[in-house]
Amino acid sequence: MIANFKRYSHIKWHRIVAILLLIFVQNLYGQQYNSISGLVKNEKGEPMIAATVLIKGTNKSISTDQRGEFTLQYELSGSSDILSVTFAGYKPVELRIGDQTFFNIEMLPVTEGLEEVVVIGYGTEKKVNLTGAVSSVSEKDIENRPITQASQALAGLATGVTVSQGAGRPGNDGASIRIRGMGTFSGAGNDPLVLIDGLAASINDIDPNNIKSISVLKDAASASIYGTRAANGVILIETKKGSSGRLKVNYNNTLGVQKVTELPDFMSSVNYAELFNEANVNMGRALTYTDEEIEKFRSGVDRDNYPDVPHLKNLLTSGSGFQTNHNLGFSGGSDKSTYLFSLGYLNQDGIVAKNNYQRYNFLLNFTGEILDNLKLNVNINGNTSKTKEPKHFDGDMMHMIGFAVRQGPIYAGRKSDGTYGYQDNYSPEAWMSSESFINRANKFFLGGAELAWEIVPGLTWSGKAGYNYSSYTDNSFTSDFVFDENKKVGPNNLNVSSGDNSLITLQSLLAFDKQFGTHTLNLLGGYSEERNRSDLMSAFRDNFPSNLLHELNAGAASNMQSSGSAGEWALRSFFGRAKYNIDDRYLFEANARYDGTSRFPAAGRWGIFPSVSGAWRISEEQFFKENVRGIDNLKIRVSWGKLGNQNIGNYPYQNVLSLGYGYPIGGVLAPGARLVNLANEEITWETTTVTDVGLDMSILNGKLDFLIDYFDKYTDNILYNLTVSSVLGLTPSEVNAAAVRNRGFEIMARYNTQIGKVGLSISPNFSYTNNRIEKLAGGLQQDIGKGLFVGSSIGAIYGYRADGLFINNDDIANYPGQPYSAEPGFVRYADISGPDGVPDGIVDPTYDREIIGNTAPKYSYGGTVNLDYKRFDFSILLHGLAGFYRQMGAYQAFAFYNGGQIQKWQADNRWSPENPDPNAEYIKLTSLNMGSGTIMTSTFWNRNASFIRLKNLQFGYSFPEELTRKMNVSKLRVFFSGQNLFSFNSFYKGWDPEMNQGTGDNTPFYPITAVYTFGLNINF
Repeated sequence: MIANFKRYSHIKWHRIVAILLLIFVQNLYGQQYNSISGLVKNEKGEPMIAATVLIKGTNKSISTDQRGEFTLQYELSGSSDILSVTFAGYKPVELRIGDQTFFNIEMLPVTEGLEEVVVIGYGTEKKVNLTGAVSSVSEKDIENRPITQASQALAGLATGVTVSQGAGRPGNDGASIRIRGMGTFSGAGNDPLVLIDGLAASINDIDPNNIKSISVLKDAASASIYGTRAANGVILIETKKGSSGRLKVNYNNTLGVQKVTELPDFMSSVNYAELFNEANVNMGRALTYTDEEIEKFRSGVDRDNYPDVPHLKNLLTSGSGFQTNHNLGFSGGSDKSTYLFSLGYLNQDGIVAKNNYQRYNFLLNFTGEILDNLKLNVNINGNTSKTKEPKHFDGDMMHMIGFAVRQGPIYAGRKSDGTYGYQDNYSPEAWMSSESFINRANKFFLGGAELAWEIVPGLTWSGKAGYNYSSYTDNSFTSDFVFDENKKVGPNNLNVSSGDNSLITLQSLLAFDKQFGTHTLNLLGGYSEERNRSDLMSAFRDNFPSNLLHELNAGAASNMQSSGSAGEWALRSFFGRAKYNIDDRYLFEANARYDGTSRFPAAGRWGIFPSVSGAWRISEEQFFKENVRGIDNLKIRVSWGKLGNQNIGNYPYQNVLSLGYGYPIGGVLAPGARLVNLANEEITWETTTVTDVGLDMSILNGKLDFLIDYFDKYTDNILYNLTVSSVLGLTPSEVNAAAVRNRGFEIMARYNTQIGKVGLSISPNFSYTNNRIEKLAGGLQQDIGKGLFVGSSIGAIYGYRADGLFINNDDIANYPGQPYSAEPGFVRYADISGPDGVPDGIVDPTYDREIIGNTAPKYSYGGTVNLDYKRFDFSILLHGLAGFYRQMGAYQAFAFYNGGQIQKWQADNRWSPENPDPNAEYIKLTSLNMGSGTIMTSTFWNRNASFIRLKNLQFGYSFPEELTRKMNVSKLRVFFSGQNLFSFNSFYKGWDPEMNQGTGDNTPFYPITAVYTFGLNINF
């Protein structure tokens, strides 16, 4: 008997008992129940863990276990019961149950090419049926990357999109995004319109962990339905949603550290003193440092008076750079409703001490069927954040870093007696020890609710209401401080500023979708209204009794100041779209939007923005299928349309009085107001016209995809300030008088294959954009003061052509006259023209300056490589920009500038009387300042800023199901992820070419940081 028991011990007796109980209950109450079971596998035959299995039309559902198995009991409703199986990233499976009790189910992934669905304006579309130019990025492309701002997510992933992250500053490390070049140089700006779940917001308002997909609408055909706000392209972000089935819990965590990507190599105090003496000799001055003093720098016996302090390095390594990110998600639902609730926390310590950023965010998405034909969608997203930064007496942390570049190693930090070394009013160590600070608090809320009513099959009306609210409070406190017995700065003071911004959106859509045989017609009509208001307020007091009191009322009232302002704008729009599809071969689409904005006068308040596009899927033609093999999809796209830009300020057509101008009345200064700007009552839109021709192709059974686009983007009516006589007494308003053109092409490929047990995916992309100013106001060909030149790009560099360095005084005497007092070892500017159009022997700014470079990248490129083998996965992301130059200035580029430092590359490659190389990389050492003629803008100081960066590297391991099953989890993965790991470039040594950097005396910055993290993914 025992043997027999062992023989049948593998039987799951608890299932038998459950079935017997079910039969008993059935007989007792007269109800009929059915029990089904099955196994769910993927295309590789591997079990699908946590796939949702449900009986359609009921709330009866279950998730597959670690073996991919399920068992489900449910009340019979008839022979037409349908079994539905879903899993994210895979095609849903539906099977009629009938008399079958066991199901062996294979799930297939959604094909990247033909079946991929992308978000478009007010809807979705199969990628294969798109007639416009749209780039899409999925959650898989950005998951587990240690990015803190969503704007960083697009770098290297989307064609036609230039992404540049200029700083690694916690809380302010977002990237600038330009879609197909810069279309304007006016205050209207080049930022794209961003919509999160259909509501306007900033791209950095959403936690990257909550993004399901990003669609970039690049041409007028895809973007014109957003009309006057779409001239710079549109970015549509869809957040993650819940799925039917039991409650699922996901937890993702990363923790790591940040490091500076590039750090300049400054000379030690000994070398500094020796080289400064050399500069004195070059200038005919007495030596500053004696041999005895130089020896004291070398010996280190008296570091208070003869220090060797790397101020910048110490400052940029004073913080821990520790960063941690947590995201906890809950999702589930039935076939009637789904939900997703997500909580996130980011804590980021800067590479500078006392610098910290914390953000708490949440996301709640709900979809539900109120009736069979009435659905409700609710999307709520919000965050609150706090930033803490150190500051110095008259600047923030970025200014402190900028001046730390200036402060040489010969200045002490904190001395042995507790006092501080300083240069003028600056000392990083002193200000880091003070009670000065900047504290910022931000709050953000974005909520929308939509009702969709299917009036009759194919005809749906929806109404949506959305609310976007943000607020901020900045407290900037500067303490008084004693450097030593000879220097004290003060008085202490506090600046407080606060404000809020609200945007209300109301929207109504009517959509018709019907198929007539091989013909499909989609019609969309809509109305929207947006109302925005912003309020700002600031206050100031000084002479606080203590550096520990930071409330306004504690300061002296004698010098208190306050100010406030508010602004409003509104936009009303009517829009429509018609799409016509013939047998998935001939695709046509037309869009139009009619916008009215409060920013323009009544006579020109309304504008219409149309687009038309078409596509021919040649691969669907019968002759093509019969005669061509190996091409799965071949499509040609053509589009044309117009877009607008209304971001020009709130009241440019009205004569607005400015307050704050006092008038003496009876010997007393009374408050007053006056007209400052002359209004332009004929101001109108900046209009962008885009033509696009594209080719999409897929071969090798969908393994290899190609995408090629050519575009011509022309923006006219650009706002431009005319130069007028000062006799007018007013600043003229901007007029619509300039034009810019961007032409270029984009190429993207994607290859997916399986080599044995190794999965491989490669996806490179490349974009070229030629930016050109076509015209300026009044027929001008150039406006040197604004850096604008017809025929050149926005951001052109205008200066002299350098012809090496002067060798000696004879060289100077025999060379054309220079626009400054030249010396041997200084830059030699070429004589390229004169009054008669030929060189005249004199170099002057009127005839001998030219366009010597551009700061706008012409090329953007990137690519991903993904590998997976068994339970291991590996991926890299490359990103780069090319075809542009940059110049640095002041303390970053010039040795001993205004008493600043000297870098190793300057010392090693300098011109000297002993080495009078005319092609030396650096000039003769002297003391320089802003008026030094040898540092005027020229090709000598141009640097190629092109780079390619290892943007992200990720290596992960997923634990086997035998282990995860024992832990009652469906997925457990650990990984390493690195961001901004290294780059290849030929820029100034020690400086990152992507970093934001000025060229004037005051050059605040925060370096770009590399981030090294370890992470964990757990699904329950």
